Amino acid sequence: MKKRVWLWVAVAAATLLAGALGYSLTHPAQGSRGILYHVTGGSGEMYLLGSIHIGASAMYPFGTEIQQAMAASDTFVYECDTTSAQAVAEVKARMALPAGQTLREQLGDTLYAELTQVCRKLNLATSALDTLKPWAVINTLAVYSTAAELGQTDVSEALSLGIEEQVRDVSMSKNKPTVYLETMDEQTDVLEGFSEALQRYLLKSECDTILDPQSVTGLDASVADWPAWWQSGDANAFAGQYLNSYLAPGYEDISLEYHTKLISQRNTSMAQRLDVLLKGGGTYFVTIGLLHLVLPEDSVPAQLEALGYTVSRVGD
Repeated sequence: MKKRVWLWVAVAAATLLAGALGYSLTHPAQGSRGILYHVTGGSGEMYLLGSIHIGASAMYPFGTEIQQAMAASDTFVYECDTTSAQAVAEVKARMALPAGQTLREQLGDTLYAELTQVCRKLNLATSALDTLKPWAVINTLAVYSTAAELGQTDVSEALSLGIEEQVRDVSMSKNKPTVYLETMDEQTDVLEGFSEALQRYLLKSECDTILDPQSVTGLDASVADWPAWWQSGDANAFAGQYLNSYLAPGYEDISLEYHTKLISQRNTSMAQRLDVLLKGGGTYFVTIGLLHLVLPEDSVPAQLEALGYTVSRVGD
């Protein structure tokens, strides 16, 4: 299945446990093309940058086209506020199990035992997860497993190398206004809205990946290639790998649930909110998970085109 898409929603939960730190990019490198689109046709204009929430230094610095687009933009837009004190407090409250409930009760003895093995391998105290809801545990483990697949031993550094974190550094340095497309509650509602079968599948998949990395298949097996794909702007590689693997054999129903709730429905909402911004005028630099941009049928660019905008890939 496509567990790493989970990362392209809300890193806040894992950030609270991993303690993401700032990271300064000082090494020389050819600038990355990235996955960048330009939207015109309304009162305003917009740039859409596809994000990977956990990254590697090979993805930087940003190429000239991305830098020019950021410089030309009046306002920076992100999926969700994951950094303010209010947002952190909100997600902490939503992550916690109700009083009197335990993670072992939620998962059952067998899956909890596997999670305990994972914690030992990660040198992570089981007690750090015992009071969390399953979706928050899945998100946390996904950060650790993806960082490892990228060759990153420091989870904090891997988080700080995510695309939106690097874009945020630029916008903050220029004191640009910020807008969010979703609230923390809206994102958390999506995660908590997953069926029990889907949540159990995702958690077991993360545990299996960490305990036996050689067992990884589908989109997850390509994580090590993501920085190179992003640097060269290979949108087709991301889209093709996802579309060829997201319907996991034997789990087609929950795979479709995952895709519908995490990508399709949110694409519609994002496009509607971007439409409102475009009608208000100004120039916007929007950073959202790249699978919201590159899938051919129900992507944000496709929905904006259906609303009458012109969307073009920058650099084509």
